[in-house]
Amino acid sequence: MGCEDGEEGLELEDLEGIGSATAEKLRRAGINTVKQLACIPARELEEISELAEGKAGEAVRSAREAVFPKVMTAREYLEKRKEIRFLTTGSKNLDNLLCGGLEPGITELIGAYGTGKTQVCLQLCLTVQLTRNRGGLDGAAFYIDTEDTFKPERLYPMAKALGLEGDQILDRVHVFRAINSDHQFEGLRIAQEYAADRKANLIIVDSLTAHFRAEYSGRENLVSRQQRLNTFIHQLQRVSTMYDAIIVVTNQILDIPEVIPGVKPARPAGGNVVAHGCTFRLWLERSKGMTRVSVIDSPKHPKNTAWVMLTEAGVSDVEAPR
Repeated sequence: MGCEDGEEGLELEDLEGIGSATAEKLRRAGINTVKQLACIPARELEEISELAEGKAGEAVRSAREAVFPKVMTAREYLEKRKEIRFLTTGSKNLDNLLCGGLEPGITELIGAYGTGKTQVCLQLCLTVQLTRNRGGLDGAAFYIDTEDTFKPERLYPMAKALGLEGDQILDRVHVFRAINSDHQFEGLRIAQEYAADRKANLIIVDSLTAHFRAEYSGRENLVSRQQRLNTFIHQLQRVSTMYDAIIVVTNQILDIPEVIPGVKPARPAGGNVVAHGCTFRLWLERSKGMTRVSVIDSPKHPKNTAWVMLTEAGVSDVEAPR
């Protein structure tokens, strides 16, 4: 869950033990809000700020106490979750699969090339702009493109199918082309600024693992790659927590050696780091000219399947084949 709405107007100087000098040091380190301070680990704050030893931990504790309740009953937590605003995917089949649509947290779309991962992401860039009575958030999207798959002209026929008209649809989609893993981290830093300013309710990373796999190839680099990937995912989680942002990432699949003759099993890239870091995991695969979407891991959704078709108008509903 994100931070309490009642703390929106709280300034750093309003926290116990933080005066104007300490607040200025925090802002120079890029910590501008109480929410950001509450979510950053004390050790990380010590590394990036000019705060004396022990002062960082004191500042973080003060912010956490102001923002997060120490304990909630399950009933209180349920009531809080009722405030969540879901985002429609533009497909009734997918919305039903997700028990109402996308919610804050990290949703992972896993699949081979051509299964529709990017098409779903492009459609979400438009549904987030819909009014709330139509399942949207009346908001905007921030798209971190790591594989040069974002094509803005694709949005026009999708928008028409959703009843969105005009070039303004493009103005509410902010695109960052990440050319390597370091640049991908930079994109996330900028995305956080857009989320903080409410310029982006939805953050998309397409794809999550491509740069890490290319730059840290070989078993000798596996540990370094997984540590770096884990840091990126943890930062995604932090952004979602701070701003109730909906985060969608795409992921590639790896073929593994044949175990059963004639069958080529596959698994998502990124291993346990990605599996543990993503909240909701969906597997997309092509079958009979359609795309089957299955929930493979979720703390709330039953394991189920939905069917869609990729068309000029976007991701459209179809009946399950018999």
